[in-house]
Amino acid sequence: MKNLNKKKDISYYIKALIGILIMLLFPILPAPAPITTVGMVIIGQLLGLIILWTFVDMMWPTFLAIILFGLHALDVYPASWQTNGIYEAGQQSFGNWIVLFALGCSILCVLLEESGIIRRIVFWFITSKQAKNNAWTFSFMFLFATMAISLFLDCVAAEFFMLGIAHEIFAIFGFKKGDKWPKYMVIGITFTVILAFAMTPICHTASILFMGIYSGITGQAANVLGYMLVGIPVGFVIWFLMLLWFRFVVKPDISHFDKIDFAAIEAMRPGAMDKKEKLVGAVSILVLILWIIPGFLSFLAPTSSVFLFMDNLTATAPLFIAIVFLAIVHIEGKPVLDLHAAMKKVDWLSIVFLAGILMIATAMGEATTGIPDFIAKNIIPLAEGKSPYAVIALFAVLSCAITNIANNIPVGIIFVSVGVPLAQAAGINPFLLVVTICIAANMAYTIPPAFVPIGMAYSDEWCEGKSVLKNGLVMTVISCASLALLIYPLGNLILGA
Repeated sequence: MKNLNKKKDISYYIKALIGILIMLLFPILPAPAPITTVGMVIIGQLLGLIILWTFVDMMWPTFLAIILFGLHALDVYPASWQTNGIYEAGQQSFGNWIVLFALGCSILCVLLEESGIIRRIVFWFITSKQAKNNAWTFSFMFLFATMAISLFLDCVAAEFFMLGIAHEIFAIFGFKKGDKWPKYMVIGITFTVILAFAMTPICHTASILFMGIYSGITGQAANVLGYMLVGIPVGFVIWFLMLLWFRFVVKPDISHFDKIDFAAIEAMRPGAMDKKEKLVGAVSILVLILWIIPGFLSFLAPTSSVFLFMDNLTATAPLFIAIVFLAIVHIEGKPVLDLHAAMKKVDWLSIVFLAGILMIATAMGEATTGIPDFIAKNIIPLAEGKSPYAVIALFAVLSCAITNIANNIPVGIIFVSVGVPLAQAAGINPFLLVVTICIAANMAYTIPPAFVPIGMAYSDEWCEGKSVLKNGLVMTVISCASLALLIYPLGNLILGA
């Protein structure tokens, strides 16, 4: 046993050293133009972090990255008002609004769990006829529910909520950490949330941003209905292919389901809702409504005072207003939300991990790194002289492939900015190209900096980074092939070439 532990320690130190050396030494390599020296620093930190996060640890590499990023932060952000690079690193990591939003979601999920609402929803699922049928119909129903709410909800909020329900299910069913079915349910939830985010622009800020760039270049409004008529069918095709991959290739062990006593579980169903559960449920539904309404109003009444007010609030304000309200209100002498206790139950690993992801991902999109210019420089020649079908397929594949090693926001911005003028010059419908980019650039499945939900899966206690990466690569291939084959024929039929 001592020899085994010694070997594990040696392996741990070797992997840690490799990751750290890549972060430190990668900038020594010559930078391919137009990537700058600081661009090589960011790429090196990204590569080193991927190795450390995947094979070593999820927590301390993030803090190491913040320290190393601080040494170069003012080169990435020369207009920064910070007096020191480490302060800018803090701003770009823990100071990012998504970290604050994720913290708020985590607090609310703790309360939803404590109040019994998540447990009530869980029992609705696990005592249904489909759940008792077999493990595969249960898995399908759960992932379909994830898809349904994620089509019209922010991906971070949707994943927090569905993972909270999933964790409760794992515990009730008696699964252990490391079991294959829970692991692949976490991965399935994550990939489903990502696909839903790509399929509609409602409450999905990335696609709204990309279409805003299109409108700014062309002076034309985005056809949201057209986007959805293309995005939803294509997304469902990829989703079904994902389910087939899990069912017939991965084939996680589901024998545990044969041992589950559903009669005993039925007897565990919660009774009538108490005052606390009713209040938490009502407030949570109100927050959900306030999250969804601006997405619809942005298309139905974009100049209305109601939309402008709610858009100015952002999704974060209603969330924290709800948290403050529930902390103030007392029932039977106790606060509905005990913030002191809730903060102890927050998944701080995910929060810290998310901070590191956002710091690196945001930096990759900065002009000072030369990375956006490098991507743009190498795209335009590839599309010259190609047919409309080939151009759309090319942008679909490149957007999806690159977003899996970079980040969806800068990839989408770069491709839309480059692609719209190119499409106009080539006589291709520029909005069809934008829809292609909106869908493809949001299908990021492989590494944490690519998309926030991936980082959450990497840090989930029921999952592991290696499995996410391996299946994410498969999903990238499936998505690239599906997009290349389907986007142009369907888009041409609905939007015109």
